[in-house]
Amino acid sequence: MKSATSGSKRLPSSTTFFTLRTVASFILLAWVLVIAYYMNSPTPNGIVNPWQYKCFDGAKRLVTDMASVISLFTSSHYIIPFRSLIENALPKCQREVPGSNIRSSVTTFGGVKVRLYEPIEKQPGLGPALVFIHGGAFVLGSADMFDMMTRRFAEELDSVVVSIDYRLAPEHPFPAAFEDCITASRWFMDHAEDFNVDRSRIGIAGDSAGGTLTASVSQILHDDGRYPDFAFQALIYPLTQFIDNHTPGSMLSKSLFGMDGSIVTWQEAGEFTCLYFLGRSEQRVVDALIDNTHTSVTFKRESPLAQYVNHTLLPLGMQDYGSYKAPNVDEQRGDDAVWEQLQELILDQRASPLLRTDMKGLPPTFLATCEFDPIRDHGAFYALRLREAGVPVRWEHYIGGFHGVLGPTWPLVFEVGEKIFQDLIVFFKEHLKITEK
Repeated sequence: MKSATSGSKRLPSSTTFFTLRTVASFILLAWVLVIAYYMNSPTPNGIVNPWQYKCFDGAKRLVTDMASVISLFTSSHYIIPFRSLIENALPKCQREVPGSNIRSSVTTFGGVKVRLYEPIEKQPGLGPALVFIHGGAFVLGSADMFDMMTRRFAEELDSVVVSIDYRLAPEHPFPAAFEDCITASRWFMDHAEDFNVDRSRIGIAGDSAGGTLTASVSQILHDDGRYPDFAFQALIYPLTQFIDNHTPGSMLSKSLFGMDGSIVTWQEAGEFTCLYFLGRSEQRVVDALIDNTHTSVTFKRESPLAQYVNHTLLPLGMQDYGSYKAPNVDEQRGDDAVWEQLQELILDQRASPLLRTDMKGLPPTFLATCEFDPIRDHGAFYALRLREAGVPVRWEHYIGGFHGVLGPTWPLVFEVGEKIFQDLIVFFKEHLKITEK
């Protein structure tokens, strides 16, 4: 005879329930602590959309830590897995989007990979175009990563857009990125009519490191008598020099965010610069870049190039060092060994377009700087020099903005980034002679 409990399911005991609840509670607590840790970014009063900023910065810090762990099992710098993690997290690029008149494709211009956006239904005659160079501190980023923004440029302009997928450091150190950008730009101008483009109506734009490359390409093309100038150059929070890493903006940022608080930390800035110029990370060089001792004392005191980063040239409102004091010429330090390694590289105008002697005749310029950007003074110095040389400049300083606010920030949207985008579109249409339909 079977027992009363035979064949029936045994119910979990209260001890089992307690154990499951405890485990679930610990898992939930762990997630809360992880989120709290990565969301706990220094966020100064005045940043627009502060919670979106915390999410953006927290996500970046999380991916950085994940990449650092992965790099422990490889022989590569953590920036390599960082790239893969970011690329895999972004939406895939689409050749066509419902309701859009723009079709994108991947091709090569002069052997350089580009993502090309073209109107599906073309207007008669030759039209305008935009060349875009993405940012990423010369070590990350891609045309695909910026696809949402460059596609939107093409849709707003209903014109051809060429997004250059230049080679990155450390695998391809300076001047590889510049060479790719100038090669692709020249090839496009040589073959503009094949894309129904008037080569006298091609503008160029770039953000961050892409802004550096945009300025350099504009300068070199200006010096090349075989080509017309770009219709304009748009520099979005660009790096323009590497001789002074302790400008008021950078020190104010350090005061507000700390060494590790901003989107790009001081350690990352030093490492990425080292990777860009040397193709490897050397701690002595990184430390010198962070401490601003990477140039010699003699250069700081005697070189005529130092005048281009004279802090007193900045508007008074941008001469705030936060909790730090202004540099004293008698207290300046330099590492001669590091300077010997870097001098030829960082004085090359292709790397530091601010150091060009003659700015006359360069294309009309849109220049965006942001209040909470440690490299905001780079753009300010460049705008001032262009104006002094008689170049038409629209310099917009965005209050509440930070480095990277324009994009790619998907799925987050920032008010300041949207304002920059709309201002760019107005400037592009004006200088590309695009009339509203």
